[in-house]
Order: sequence, then C-alpha cells, then structure tokens
Amino acid sequence: MAPMMHWFSFKMAATHCFSNEANLQREVCSLIAQKSSEAIKDHGFFSVGFSGGSLPKIVCPGLLSRQIDFSKWRVFLCDERYVPISHADSNYQGVKQHLLDKASVPPEEVLVINHDISLEEAAKDYESRLKSWYPGSELPSLDMLLLGMGPDGHTCSLFPGHALLKETSCLVAPISDSPKPPPCRITLTYPIINAAKCAVFVSTGASKASVLQQVLEGGPEDPLPAARVKPAQGELHWFIDNAAASLLKTK
Repeated sequence: MAPMMHWFSFKMAATHCFSNEANLQREVCSLIAQKSSEAIKDHGFFSVGFSGGSLPKIVCPGLLSRQIDFSKWRVFLCDERYVPISHADSNYQGVKQHLLDKASVPPEEVLVINHDISLEEAAKDYESRLKSWYPGSELPSLDMLLLGMGPDGHTCSLFPGHALLKETSCLVAPISDSPKPPPCRITLTYPIINAAKCAVFVSTGASKASVLQQVLEGGPEDPLPAARVKPAQGELHWFIDNAAASLLKTK
C-alpha cells in the first residue's frame, strides 16, 4: 500500500497525499474503477467528465490496465475550448490521445463541442446533450468529475472574480473573456458541478502548494473557484503529492 496521509479540510474533503506520481495514479485509478463499477451496476452506465491540462496524461494511462467496462462509459469535458476538436488547444485531444484511442468507449457516447454554431449555442447544445443522458432531470447527478486546478485557483473555466462564479441558470455556460487563452470556451457551472456524485481533484507539484493551501485551509471569505466545489450529496476527493502539500498545516 502506498504511503498515504489523510485529513479533512474545512470542506470535509477526503485528501490523499503521495510521495510520487505512480502511487497517486494507482490510487486515483482505483477509485475511478470502483465508482465506474458501482454506477454501471446501479443505472447501466458511468458518466465521467475530464478536465484538460495535465490531468488526462496523469490519470488515463493507469485506467487502461484496470478491469473496466469502457463500453458502458459516457465521457464529456468539464470545460472545453471553442475550437475545432482537431485543434491543439482542444481539451478533447488530450483525452482522445491518452484514453479514447486505446479504450472501447463508444464514440457516440463521447460529447464533443459543436464548433459549427455560435459559442452561446454551443454551450446550450452541450447542456442539452448532457441532460439527454438523464431523461426528465433538469439537474443531472453526474457520476464523476475529474478536475484540475490552475495556479490562480481556477477549475474548469471558472476563474477568480469572474461573473460565472455566480451563474445559477445555466448548467453549461459560454465564456468569451477567459483570462487564460484561448478566450472563448464553454464550462460546467456550480449547479451541476455540486450535484455530482463524486468530484476528484488531481493536483501535483510545488507550483500548486500556495494555492492548494488557500483552497484547503483558507477561510470562507471569497473562496477561490476550486474551493467552491462542494458536492451537496456526493464525495469530494483531493489527490496530491508531497510537493503540492508542502505548505499544508493540518496533516
């Protein structure tokens, strides 16, 4: 068993700390495999959302060696850049390269952005297709979100100080003024994020230490976007390494 530290933040998140990326990958993939099996037994499929950045590269290779029924997976992006899916900036490309090209996820069960319509229409279209997996539900309870965190504390395309932090009517929203290029994107919003059954952050490296300390141990005043992820009825996990955890006090 990998050396692991557990503690609870002020958000009651289960936090798992590892000495190296291989151990972290093994344990986060174990959790994903467990939740996949439980969801498929419960309702016949596993809905899982991926963020971009380094997350697919860290997580996906470890999934391929697991006994997972990928044919029952429904894959979406927690946020996506408003670019063609073949573009280098597309978050889909990272998931495709590290998982979809090698696993048996049905192509028709992978939600990709429609770049041939306006940004606003693309967000509405993405929300509509997510809801179609859960007929009759205005607020789907997605099985798992795999999230990253930027050095400014952003997650998905929800940035500090942005108006989308207060969005309540849209489950998937357009953003045309992202402070991080490219400026045009679509993103899940907090109503659907916090309705998820399980949200999992993966955050590694010393460059994340300061912001991770703010997210997990900071006060409730104007919390950073990542700190606003609080599944109302679900689980919240942080998988981090020793470098990212170096400034945490409550270990």
